[in-house]
Amino acid sequence: MNGNIGGLRRAGALGVVAAFAAVATACGGGSAPSSASPPSFAQELALAQCMRSHGMPGFPDPSPSGGFSLSPATLDSSQLPAAYGACRHLLPGGGPSLGQVQQQAQQNQQKALLLEVKLARCMRSHGVPGFPDPTSSGLNLNGSSVDPQSPQFQAAMKACGHVVPGLHSETHGSVGTHGG
Repeated sequence: MNGNIGGLRRAGALGVVAAFAAVATACGGGSAPSSASPPSFAQELALAQCMRSHGMPGFPDPSPSGGFSLSPATLDSSQLPAAYGACRHLLPGGGPSLGQVQQQAQQNQQKALLLEVKLARCMRSHGVPGFPDPTSSGLNLNGSSVDPQSPQFQAAMKACGHVVPGLHSETHGSVGTHGG
């Protein structure tokens, strides 16, 4: 079992879905009208394939529900500007600017950090006193006294599920994986 609880940072990274998808509709993606429609799965898949063919071999396919789960390493890649510049035309309205993508990612990571802090406090208040505070890499249980299989942990996770919507469903079977 992985000791990282990456569902939260993954949630932040999934927010980057908005950067490549919803930001295009909300911000208008450059000269695109603000009424641009969200990209279809086929458009997102074409973007992923294009990104991979333009120097980003690890660029993920879109999730079935739409958007991408992008790691900080992907967003910090020196290849990203050129690849995205070559491929953003595949998104409705030409997609958001790279600056918009990066700004949205940073905002989502900050939101994820706040949720991780709330989760840590909640877990400690529900009987898991060794639950660690998040670091810049996310929540990591490795090296802590926390046993994700313990009844106390499972009960606290259930009690704290309201802190992070969807967290409880992500923790069935494993604590999660870190997306970056």
